[in-house]
Amino acid sequence: MNIYDNLGLFEKRLRKARGYSLENIAHNIGISKSLLSDAENGKRILKPEIFSKFLKYYEIKFTFNELSADLAHSFLNHFIQAWIDRDFADEKKITKELESNRSVLQNSLGCLYLLLIDIFLSVHLYNQIPDIQVIEYLLEIENYLPFFSPDEQALIYFLKGFDAMKKKKHLESLKQYKKALKVLDGEQWPELEGIIKFNSAHVLQATVSFFQAYQAVQEARSIFVKYNNHARILLCDNNSASYLISMQEFKAAKDCIQNIIRCQHRWFHDERIYTNTTTLMILVLTLEGQFEQAIRYIHTHPFPIENGYIGNLSLIPYCHYRLGEYDKCLKTIDTLSVERPAEDDQALFDILISILNKNSDEIEEAKLRMMDICKKQTNWCMLMVLFQLMIAYYESENETELLIDAYRQQARVLHHQLPVLQS
Repeated sequence: MNIYDNLGLFEKRLRKARGYSLENIAHNIGISKSLLSDAENGKRILKPEIFSKFLKYYEIKFTFNELSADLAHSFLNHFIQAWIDRDFADEKKITKELESNRSVLQNSLGCLYLLLIDIFLSVHLYNQIPDIQVIEYLLEIENYLPFFSPDEQALIYFLKGFDAMKKKKHLESLKQYKKALKVLDGEQWPELEGIIKFNSAHVLQATVSFFQAYQAVQEARSIFVKYNNHARILLCDNNSASYLISMQEFKAAKDCIQNIIRCQHRWFHDERIYTNTTTLMILVLTLEGQFEQAIRYIHTHPFPIENGYIGNLSLIPYCHYRLGEYDKCLKTIDTLSVERPAEDDQALFDILISILNKNSDEIEEAKLRMMDICKKQTNWCMLMVLFQLMIAYYESENETELLIDAYRQQARVLHHQLPVLQS
């Protein structure tokens, strides 16, 4: 690509950054509004002499050479590859170098690459900026799509999809992920396809099908295997285990978790993956009804609680309850409550406390509250735990009608249908 064929896009970026109108610029530099509009949209070429006239008229200091574009492009390539490889040290190093060159790049032919890097940093929360700014970034960069390579365009659509996914706008997220897969060619970042499919699986799990999610993450895994990306392979295995649990394929899920543990010993230790696999094993043992084993597992595989995140440790009080260890149940709830239990965790604690207090009204209120929370989160696994608990409780209390409803709701969840609240 000849970067000078896209000067209209650079003019547009500079114009928008300064709040100038297209009409005024066209008038002041003596060209037609339609020509400038076409140049800004990549349909016509803006001649260098006209671009220079624009810079001179508005007294804009601009580095007019390809070295700045090459530098910004190098930052983009290296940063995205470090992210793909989960090389956090390299990410920090590149980010630091980028900031030291920002003042040069933002008024140069590297400004569009800088915009894409800033969007990536914002969407992935490396930069803490207001959500409205992220939205404006994502809308603005669409103006410059013709400038970017197929893989860079795919990255843009992926970031739009990822931002929508964070906001639980699942249909929009899938739409953007599909656009990303359609435009990429894999020449620049061949593993980007795997990351898009990996994240698509998360949305499919929430809204469509556990099996389709499992298939998507397996497709992603095959890509990472091809490039020996062990960190991404382990993330795929971690999510595969989660989807297998949702499909009640407990043995396969445990095999997957054990494989992750073996691979971590062989290649490297990732604290986040270790924590996730530990909490997944607690979940699968709990859903299997192996409550003693679940408690024993957390004692043999402890992990630090960071920033109040307790993960599936919230299931340990439940396991104590199912074993008839009511004092241990309450004591563990007290211990975990000083951390920062998530909404669904706290709702589970409330149900257990209400059951032990033998307050039937509070039990039903807490149950409905947890159902509502898990529905909003599309938290299928905690819904499975909820109905496992309620079935056991209703059976012990001979609550026939409520027991039948709990079985009905459980069946809905196991068939990827959210439960319905009783009217």
